[in-house]
Amino acid sequence: MNRRLRMILNIVLLLAVLVCAGVLLRQQLQWRDSAEATKKAAEIVHARPAPSAEQGDASAAPALEPATGSGDTDPVVNELSCLDLAALRAVNPDVAAWLTVPGADISHPILQGPDNDYYLHHTWEKKWNGGGSIFLDWRSSPDFEGFHTIIYGHRMQNGTMFGPLHRYAEQDFWTEHPYVYIADGKCVRRYQIFAAWEPSVTSAVYAQDLDSEEARQELIDQCLRGSVIDTGVVPGPEDKLLTLSTCTGSGHETRWVVQARLEEIYPAQE
Repeated sequence: MNRRLRMILNIVLLLAVLVCAGVLLRQQLQWRDSAEATKKAAEIVHARPAPSAEQGDASAAPALEPATGSGDTDPVVNELSCLDLAALRAVNPDVAAWLTVPGADISHPILQGPDNDYYLHHTWEKKWNGGGSIFLDWRSSPDFEGFHTIIYGHRMQNGTMFGPLHRYAEQDFWTEHPYVYIADGKCVRRYQIFAAWEPSVTSAVYAQDLDSEEARQELIDQCLRGSVIDTGVVPGPEDKLLTLSTCTGSGHETRWVVQARLEEIYPAQE
């Protein structure tokens, strides 16, 4: 190999290293900006202090009771019912709710745009970012009253956004963290996870036209058959379902989903 050729190869190698370093740096900066955006949202939404029953005045709110009257209280519900979602919506009216999966390090605002592309690459403040946001399928009911609500999020390599969802492939992880919570400012919904699996992107999991009882039951049966964990939770066609969807990290033909059934609805505190 002559000197000139060796010099050209060295330059090409150096350029390749610089490009890779640039891509990695850009990715790291996006991760940082995404994390900072979520942190800012959390600071805003928690700005309103939770009422304390120990204050002893008329403004103190009593402990929440579930709308279904089961009589139990839930500390996660008590916290979420005090979130100041109006403050987030003052920044961006596309904020639909707040999502929390206790113990799974998932706590984010939920956005809903006019399509399923915009918030794939924009933060809740509408700033471009490859990490995007946690967002509601544009076809899903924004009041979460539809039969099937779908929420999407990236599976980030640094474990943020919907990265922790892959841990629901482990039976023990589900046992310790079986609930998903959604607060929309009017109420807090508690969902119990019933399935975790890897469906095709063309499966009925992503359909929104399941109007008949037969079609709904077929979807439920498909989810229960596909689930890699055995929860013992069996929804019916009269229930309301929630699907958290993210990528698998191994191609674009399938997605990883964690699915839950609405269990309780709690009124938000004034």
